[in-house]
Amino acid sequence: MSELSHQKNYVTVGLIAIHMAVAIPLAYHLNIWSDEASTLYTTNNGLISAIHGALDNERQAPLYFAVLGLWRNVNHSIFFARLFSVGCSVLAVKLFADLVFRHFERRTAICAAVFFALHPFLFWSSLEIRTYSLVILLSVQLVNIFLRAFPAVDVQIDTGRKRSRSWFLIVAIISLYTNYYLGFILVGLFGTLVYRRQWRPAGAYLAFMSLAGFAFIPLAIVVAKQVAANTGGFQGDRTMSEGLRTLWHHTLTFILPAEVMPDQNTSPAAVLRLNIARVAAILISITVCFRWRRLSGQTISFGISAIIVGGLFLCAYLLLGENYVEIRHASVLFVPLILALSSGLSDLFSSDDLLYPRLSTWMLAACSFVILCFFAYSVFTLYPEMKKRGDWESVANYIETRESAGQPILVFTTYDALALKVYYRGINSVLPDRNYFDFDLEDKASSEKSLSKRIDFAISEIPADSTQIWLLESEKCMTTEACEPLENFVEANYTVIQQQDFYRERVRLLKRKTQ
Repeated sequence: MSELSHQKNYVTVGLIAIHMAVAIPLAYHLNIWSDEASTLYTTNNGLISAIHGALDNERQAPLYFAVLGLWRNVNHSIFFARLFSVGCSVLAVKLFADLVFRHFERRTAICAAVFFALHPFLFWSSLEIRTYSLVILLSVQLVNIFLRAFPAVDVQIDTGRKRSRSWFLIVAIISLYTNYYLGFILVGLFGTLVYRRQWRPAGAYLAFMSLAGFAFIPLAIVVAKQVAANTGGFQGDRTMSEGLRTLWHHTLTFILPAEVMPDQNTSPAAVLRLNIARVAAILISITVCFRWRRLSGQTISFGISAIIVGGLFLCAYLLLGENYVEIRHASVLFVPLILALSSGLSDLFSSDDLLYPRLSTWMLAACSFVILCFFAYSVFTLYPEMKKRGDWESVANYIETRESAGQPILVFTTYDALALKVYYRGINSVLPDRNYFDFDLEDKASSEKSLSKRIDFAISEIPADSTQIWLLESEKCMTTEACEPLENFVEANYTVIQQQDFYRERVRLLKRKTQ
């Protein structure tokens, strides 16, 4: 085994150990939030139920939910469900290290592998009982196999390359059945073949993708219905400038994260990050002007792929709206962007012809220090008070220790009731107990008209003979006007007996006013 292979193995094992050392304790400790509760609800009754739930309720591709439904047959705990995501991230770290050590020089490969494995977004994905870590894993594998199946230099197709192309087709089909946005990467990779003017491989690629499209036909009709359902409610104004701003924010988070899931207030770290990014963009632009000939075909290929993925993500914003292009949906851009950035910086700032040979080493040390500081801050701020939004375990314990019989629990929004039900073991009913996946907005998300039908439905679920109820409201009700009709109803009909605020959730015990 060569020295480089030994180094790759040491780096990979070390990075996996660090990632697991951070992720596994958090996977065990953290409470779930509503999206994770939705996954548990969808995958709670086996394979067939998970597939139907993914298509009808989640309005997503079904493969992740099907696999997790089978996975949870072994153990139904929250921790075990999260271990699937941790496992996907760990395997992604291994495959990413294989990729960069094969295609980058040693120093660049080490830096890229460290950046990927310790990125706060990958930690966040590991701790979500959702599809994001699997999306990242499949993104890495698509690029990995593509570079073997369709190399930059045209050579005679041998048995190994034929096998790689067959595997690429299989992984492409799996990807489309896992997350529709992974199709963006398939288009981006085709763009690299066009850039290289490899017309024969490009034709073969199109033939393979036609087979993938044929295999996707059973799901295509369902996708059309899902898109119609997702765009059937209120659609706010969508402008190119706002879409570009969203894409820029996600790109900046992947390059230099501050808060992965920021709140409405801009933190000093985010301001500092933005200023550093501006200075870096200026310096890199100047360097490109003088050293553009150093940009390799590999860098341009990775860059074209990342640009195409970002452009299609922008198209998704224009078609579906901002709710479907949040940072978690941008996981499909994570791998292409890191590869393009790593390759480009390696070309521009390698040490072989710099005026001062040690300059690149000092630059690398300074950049590494800044990045690691932001990584540490970002991981630290991922979960304030070591809680996920809602803090549902604490909410359930709070109610269980204070409730009396005949005090039904009304959860708003209805979707959040799924999270409470995971923890609550008390004596009262949790309402509503149906229509969990009614997502349609009727106006701007923050306006008092946006949730009026859901509020009317929630109020209708309150038993007429209940003199006291527990009311649980999300942060949306505390920071926007979306719940104003509900608050007006409460003020007119109830007095507050108890109130307690949790992380992004408020709990009140209400007593009906006497007429």
